[in-house]
Amino acid sequence: MKYLLTPEVFNQVAVLFWNTRWRFLQWSLFSFVLFLILQSQISSSTPNVLVWLALLILFFALQILVLASFIFFFKNLPSTKAKSTHWYRFYRVIEWCETLIFTLLIPFPTLIYLYMLFI
Repeated sequence: MKYLLTPEVFNQVAVLFWNTRWRFLQWSLFSFVLFLILQSQISSSTPNVLVWLALLILFFALQILVLASFIFFFKNLPSTKAKSTHWYRFYRVIEWCETLIFTLLIPFPTLIYLYMLFI
């Protein structure tokens, strides 16, 4: 059975975006700070547009932070450097667990924001 989302595919994507990892972290930090500034300005008389903008900024920061962590996790696969079959199997189990976690985690902030927006 051939899988579409494997640790090797995630590794190739992470290597492709390796140069943007620090920029993603900077944007995430900037967005969190901007959210905190906007949150301090929100009161009960604040227009809904500003509240939704602040929430959009928060979820953007979370999304970009997840993408940056994805790049850091999948840049190097330890199983490619394993010397024995025992360590190879151990690293493969960990890599597959990370793959499953990030498969669920990557779309999560966007889906939560869309759910919040429409419900």
